[in-house]
Amino acid sequence: MALALRTIQRIVTAVRFSIAISLSGLLLSACKLIGPDHQAPEVSMPASFSQSGTTWKQTSAPKIYEQSRWWKTFGDAQLTSLAQAADSQNLSLKAAAYRLDEARALSRSSRTAVLPSLDFTPNIGSSESRIPGAGSTIRRDTVSLPLELSYEVDLWGKVRRQIEGANAREASAQASYVATKLSLTADTAQSYWALRGLDADRSLLQESIALRKETFSLIEARFRAGTVNALDVSRAQTEVATAEAELIGVDRQRSELVNALAVLTGRNAGSLNIPAQAKLPKAPNIPAGIPSDLLLRRPDLFAAERNLAAANAEIGIAEAAYYPNFRLRAGGGFDGAAMSNLISTDNIVWSLGSSLTYPILGQKNIRAQRDATIARHQALAQEYKQSVLVALRETEDALTGLDFLRRQEDAQNQAIQAAENTLTISRERFSAGLVSFLEVVETERTLLASKRQAASLRTQRLALTV
Repeated sequence: MALALRTIQRIVTAVRFSIAISLSGLLLSACKLIGPDHQAPEVSMPASFSQSGTTWKQTSAPKIYEQSRWWKTFGDAQLTSLAQAADSQNLSLKAAAYRLDEARALSRSSRTAVLPSLDFTPNIGSSESRIPGAGSTIRRDTVSLPLELSYEVDLWGKVRRQIEGANAREASAQASYVATKLSLTADTAQSYWALRGLDADRSLLQESIALRKETFSLIEARFRAGTVNALDVSRAQTEVATAEAELIGVDRQRSELVNALAVLTGRNAGSLNIPAQAKLPKAPNIPAGIPSDLLLRRPDLFAAERNLAAANAEIGIAEAAYYPNFRLRAGGGFDGAAMSNLISTDNIVWSLGSSLTYPILGQKNIRAQRDATIARHQALAQEYKQSVLVALRETEDALTGLDFLRRQEDAQNQAIQAAENTLTISRERFSAGLVSFLEVVETERTLLASKRQAASLRTQRLALTV
């Protein structure tokens, strides 16, 4: 037993020596890092948006992983419920979460490349050979219990570039996941406001149908009294039927939107019930921020920048192929003819060594691989710049659109007031027999169209605020 313990201690000492060599190699590897260091491309950005206003004060943008539940800004309980359901139950979002887990696992795996590998490969074998001229054979049994440690010295930073790239890809995957969440909840909110716009439209049509039915009854009574002709009765009846047909079309669109919201929240179509709400809320005022904050607020831009960083790391990996690969090896164990006496000093084996691999041929292939990584990095850099420009344009368009829609809605409300006054005058003139019923019909149509247009503008403002 004492002999076995001493033998094991010798093996442990050899392994410790090997680890010391590996750590020395690790220190050496800190001397050089091949390839360019990542720098995000510079994009010319305006100091402010044209519609941000002069009273805007700069605030720090939230980190993309600390996005607030922005839908609460609207103060709508039904929207909050739907957005939270989409945020937690949507199947596409769950799939994106698994892709994020995959990226994190791959990143963890890449970090192990900087550590030595330690392998235990026990072996039991038997061989037999014939002795020439003797007519007999010799049999040899072998038993070995080797323990081998191997370490690639990262002299040129190849492994560190691999870790750098994996970390960047993980960050990109996390940002893409956040972008998916934001896109999903934005789709939910926009579908919800489209639904509420249909509710407002539906309420206006129901109100119009009720008024047209009253008018139709009045025209019928006057027809029986002989004060109007059959054409007026037919026109009144047509107006009722037309509005009822439009209401059916709105109901169909509403049903489709409810089903879309059901799928967005991870439910079966037809299983969601959303009570109608005729009145549209006011659109909240959303601060514009400053253009440079877009790089912090928009996870899609952050994901693109991290993909660019990963591509930059690939350049270093490709350039490291020009240089020799240095590996340290150490091993120890037992090698004998039988298991019964394997653990003994006579059977101890150990080895220390190193290897150097340098690519003599294949330089053209290495150069081509490096050129390919550089070209890919340049392409991603241009795509990143384009993404920033598109993001700036989208924000500028949204702010400008909100301003135009606000002004358009104000003008439309004035048109509604004018149409209401016109309708009152038309009905008085019709009652006095000064005009035909056609003028009343046209005025009612104008008023209904103005109200529906105002509801549509409010719906567009709410959707654009998302």
